[in-house]
Formats: sequence, C-alpha cells, structure tokens
Amino acid sequence: LNETCAALLGVDAERARGRIVHELIRQSSLLTFVEKALASPEPVEQDLGATGPDRHWLHGHATVLHDGQQRKIGALIVLHDVTRLRHLETVRRDFVANVSHELKTPITSIKGFVETLLHEQLADRENSLRFLGIILRQVNRLDAIIGDLLMLSRLERGSEEQTIQLERELLA
Repeated sequence: LNETCAALLGVDAERARGRIVHELIRQSSLLTFVEKALASPEPVEQDLGATGPDRHWLHGHATVLHDGQQRKIGALIVLHDVTRLRHLETVRRDFVANVSHELKTPITSIKGFVETLLHEQLADRENSLRFLGIILRQVNRLDAIIGDLLMLSRLERGSEEQTIQLERELLA
C-alpha cells in the first residue's frame, strides 16, 4: 500500500504493512473487488462507489500475482481517483438538462404566438404588434442563450485565450 492510496482510503500506510486487506479496509465494494480479483484468472476492472473519509469515487484495475512456480501469492490492485471526473460528468449532465429546458421555454412561447397570429390573420393590429414584440423578446432570449453556449464551448476548448496581434514595421 503506497502513501497516496493509504491517504485516499484513510489508512495509515505504516500500520498496513504485513496485514491483510480485510483488517484495514471497511468498504464492502472495495473488499468485494479484491476478492473478485483474487478469484479471477483474468485481470479485472471495475468502478467502485464512493469510499474513504472524503467520499472518493474510484476505478480499480487488478490482476493476480504468481510466484516462480505459478502459485498465487496475491493481487496487484491499482486504484484511480475519478471523483473529479464523476463530478464534472454530473455537472455536464445537469447543465444539458437545464439548457434543454431554457431553450424549450422560448421556443414554445414563440410557437404559440406565431400560431395565434396565423389564426388571427393579422386582423387585430394592436394584438398582432404585442405578439410580435413578445416573439422578438423570446428570439433575443434564445440568441443570448446560444451566445452563452458558444462562449462556454470556446472556453472549454481554450480558444478564448487573449492573443496579441503582431505587425511588421520598418524602422527608419
């Protein structure tokens, strides 16, 4: 058990030396993964639920270790902390759901007012102008949302970095 993994699991690395995993780890998902790794002749890979004192999400890779006579002597387990990645996936999923709602609202409004205008055949000029004003506000709202999405996309790609335009000049 290296220091990084010990800290991740909330275990003292020195205290872990010479002890079996069941004496140190209390997370059932991690213990089940270790048992699965020891029982499988093939390498295993698995996402593990939130573990440790700080509730980390882990992704585990494991393979059985053999000695020179091909006797099973243990397993090598590598754990990757994917907490930040899981958090970003959740934020992205929530963002997409929110954007979908934000886009649907003005589109539904525009559709309703356009249908009303079509049924009126523009006979009532005062209401028609009022409806057209509402449609314009909703179109402007959509334009702002799409502008924000494009800005976020550029920021995510890193293309919003400021650049300095260089020009050649002749010195006299």
